Amino acid sequence: MRFKSMIYILGFLCLSLLTYTAEFTLEQLSELRGLNMITDEEYGILLNELKGVATRDNFYTLKVNGAKVSEVYPVIVQDDKTYLPVINLFNTIGFKDYKIESEVLKATLGTDVREITIKSNDSEVIVEQGDFFLESEKFKELFLRELYLDLQNDDVSMRLSFETSAEIEMYLANVRDGIIEAKSDGELLFTSERTMFDIGYMRFDFQAIATKAGKDSENRKTETDWTGDLEYQGPLLYGEFTAAYDVRNNNLGNMSLYYPEVYKNHSLKFENTGSDGAREWRATFRKEKGYYIKGKNYVIRENVPIGSKVELLYLGFPIEVKDSIEGVIEFDNSEIQENRRYTLRVYQPDGRIYTIDIDTATNYSQQNKGETEYDFSINEIDQYDKYSINANLYHGITQNLTLGLGYKHEPEDVGDGRVEYLEYLRGELVYSNYIYRFPYTLVLGTERALNTNVTTEDGLSNKDRYSYDGTFQIDIKDFRFVVDRAEFGRYFDEKSEERYGVTYNPTGIFQINYEWSKTKYNLEQEDQNDESVGLNISKGWKDLLVSLDYSKSLKQDDGYEVNMYYNGLKKYNVQLTNSWLEDGKDLETTLKLSNKNIFSIFDYSLEFGYSETYREKFTFRFTLDYDNWLRGEINFDESGAQRYSAGVNRVVDLKNIRKPLESIDSSRVKVITFLDVNDNGILDEGEERLEYVEVKIGDQILDTDENGEAMFFGVPNKILYEMKPTIRKPSYTLGNTKIKILGQQVGTVIAQIPVKPLVTIVGEIQVDQNLRLSEQDKVSLFENILIKVLDENGRLIEYLNPENDGTFEVSGLYARKYMLQIEYIGMDNKGRQITENVTLGHYDDSENRFIIHLDKERLTLKQIFLSEGGKYEKVISSNPSPSKL
Repeated sequence: MRFKSMIYILGFLCLSLLTYTAEFTLEQLSELRGLNMITDEEYGILLNELKGVATRDNFYTLKVNGAKVSEVYPVIVQDDKTYLPVINLFNTIGFKDYKIESEVLKATLGTDVREITIKSNDSEVIVEQGDFFLESEKFKELFLRELYLDLQNDDVSMRLSFETSAEIEMYLANVRDGIIEAKSDGELLFTSERTMFDIGYMRFDFQAIATKAGKDSENRKTETDWTGDLEYQGPLLYGEFTAAYDVRNNNLGNMSLYYPEVYKNHSLKFENTGSDGAREWRATFRKEKGYYIKGKNYVIRENVPIGSKVELLYLGFPIEVKDSIEGVIEFDNSEIQENRRYTLRVYQPDGRIYTIDIDTATNYSQQNKGETEYDFSINEIDQYDKYSINANLYHGITQNLTLGLGYKHEPEDVGDGRVEYLEYLRGELVYSNYIYRFPYTLVLGTERALNTNVTTEDGLSNKDRYSYDGTFQIDIKDFRFVVDRAEFGRYFDEKSEERYGVTYNPTGIFQINYEWSKTKYNLEQEDQNDESVGLNISKGWKDLLVSLDYSKSLKQDDGYEVNMYYNGLKKYNVQLTNSWLEDGKDLETTLKLSNKNIFSIFDYSLEFGYSETYREKFTFRFTLDYDNWLRGEINFDESGAQRYSAGVNRVVDLKNIRKPLESIDSSRVKVITFLDVNDNGILDEGEERLEYVEVKIGDQILDTDENGEAMFFGVPNKILYEMKPTIRKPSYTLGNTKIKILGQQVGTVIAQIPVKPLVTIVGEIQVDQNLRLSEQDKVSLFENILIKVLDENGRLIEYLNPENDGTFEVSGLYARKYMLQIEYIGMDNKGRQITENVTLGHYDDSENRFIIHLDKERLTLKQIFLSEGGKYEKVISSNPSPSKL
């Protein structure tokens, strides 16, 4: 009785929330508080709403760097201050270089690797909705160059003070396409490429289990067992390899090799699935949509890092939480419906969070002009020891017209112990346009068997295996009308099918569906009609989402669902699901509370279950995860049945198991520092490696070892870092070169850092003895000689006069080609000058020696080389002049 009263109260609350005028009265509000259905704090908030006090939580349109990126950016206005959410902004712009540990958010911003820290107990922070809401002035100080708030029109516009992930991707693309020449701009960019093989990540999940039967069982002895599962993910054959292994049962699980973004949002995947010796190969090449259709249901499926926990959100409310299995997450939930937008919030084992948007809009594979969508798959069928092929191609002929072509090749049991390959060819036309501003889509298709010589044991021939079908859909204001019609050959049981549907969706809050269908048969049986009506209402109100779903059909039992999702508690999500099965005879209820797991190392959930079929059977489950390390679970019901499990659940980097996992979507960076003696920026054979060079990437600082190497682990991908080496040895430098690191996939980035040796020009002007100049004459002569050093582009590096003894020195140069110019500028000489290109080298004493010899007729430039045999001179240039000294 008490439970039925609760259901009544919940139903009353649902109906109240769906009212368009005043959503509750003071009497109703007081009644809810009297029943302890709301807290005093919630009562105060609702009372303010009833009195017309503005709510503090609103959704705004958000523009970032001039582009609109969201229409549901939440803003809190409280005590005349405005608070903006940080994680929501990061997820909206695709920024991933942040993590949350022990209620502290840490982020690394921009290529200058600026680190910021936000604590949940800071006076400028409000923690709500699984986010850090930061006071607007502090928000601007940390993240923005400009901020504009229009609270009247619900607009937020900002310009960031750091690079977004999209800007970094564009920069990389420009470098790759040659639009930006990184070297000529004094930059070296090192990035990860697809690798043949590299060590990846492993998930260890080992649990000890204890079970005890219920009171009705004769044997209530506690039994123990254990489970052990391994999951691996890492680079292989230039793709991402994932595999699973059941240690307890010595059973190899599923394996896959995944190549994302092979061609215009298309991915390539090879899989080997099955167990107990029955394994099948599968290869697919298709466009990523994030979902597939199973019957009339939509199933969301995405690849995520192993060990991740994923929330499914609708209208910003978590409606289901699951753990990934072998790097894949899949949601088959009644809330997932056509023409809706969902968000997956992925919690990685390293503490990072990112989101994936999924749009289930119906487009009938329509393509833009010139675009092509592919969907190819090859499957091994173990049952027949054969394989099947399914290939589909859609190409946009114009902006309105798309043509599709499909081919099937699959084995089928045709009787008499025969398994034949059956082949089909399908053609499809998709056309969309407007009628009086109302959009419509027309789809016409036909399918026909190719190998018409195949006949089944019942005498059915493939000659009669064909079909024609068509669909017409039009949207008129809040109504959508759909007409389907199909005709089949005599090979099929069905002769024809027709379906008429109407959907009414006036506000986006509720949706009414009506559908009528009729099937005629080639066999001697009565035609069948079906009629169904459905109602779905989803309304978000403050921190509460209420969803009601009703379906009635002539052929199936009626179905009812009332679900409520509440995320107004600071650290918890609450889900209450109710479904009536068997025409309402069986009520199943589940109440689940789970923490939001972004401010704590503990991740836990409580679940209560109830079913009238099992005589009001009550079940309880408690799960706990601790800091990517330990996992425990408790299950029991009112019959006394119990199950306990506890053990290790951890993801590690196999190259460095002891180091805490910083980022699973990350790269390793192998730094090699070497002495670039020929100044070509490439590590050539024989070039010396430099030890004791300090290198910083993000918050990691390492020194290169005796081999000139340092290995960094867990450098997040898709983040552009500027590496900052510090060279402690004198006479070595990086010059003005900027070194940047960008990881793109799990693997190792090889960063060979060229260190430039600094060299010096040491010279002497020798005056020919035949000139018979006194020491004072020589000093006057040297004062009128100008020595210039220019780079290859003619830019002046240095100019000077020799000393009184004729010596000169130019330091801080690189081992590269320079232009050396010697000019006599005295009044008594009209043309004594020599200009010559010289290539400086790196020697033990870093000195490049030159002699300038003056006689009556010419200036002669000589370079001095030292060797084991002694010193020798090489004449580089000799310049005669008509002028006489």
